[in-house]
Amino acid sequence: MPKAMDTILGHCVARAILVEAGIEPGKGVYGHGVSKWEAMRATVRVTPKAMRVATFIVFWAVGMRELGRDSYSLTEYQQRWNESERTAFRLQSEFRDLWREYDTPDELARQIVGHLDARVSAREAAKLPMKVELLA
Repeated sequence: MPKAMDTILGHCVARAILVEAGIEPGKGVYGHGVSKWEAMRATVRVTPKAMRVATFIVFWAVGMRELGRDSYSLTEYQQRWNESERTAFRLQSEFRDLWREYDTPDELARQIVGHLDARVSAREAAKLPMKVELLA
């Protein structure tokens, strides 16, 4: 059976809710005995982190596309997006917290590269986490 397609942001929000609840992403289900109000509060709490991670993945893909490579490094990300070293490491740590099976967003970014126009601007790239679907 094929895996479900959802937006990058959708995957990140779902994973962030599981991580906050202490459930390993992909290994458990959130929601048993949880009221709709509690679920909504949890979603609101984790959405900022999920958005940062989703944007990190998309910007990683933009950098890979610009260089025409299948992999990318944190240093290249930091230089391309003019991030401080500390911010880049924090983003990578948040990514690894939600996507524990990956060290870098390379594999996820490869799926996104096909959706990117050759000259995607930073403004356009910032909207992609809510539009581009990801197979996870």
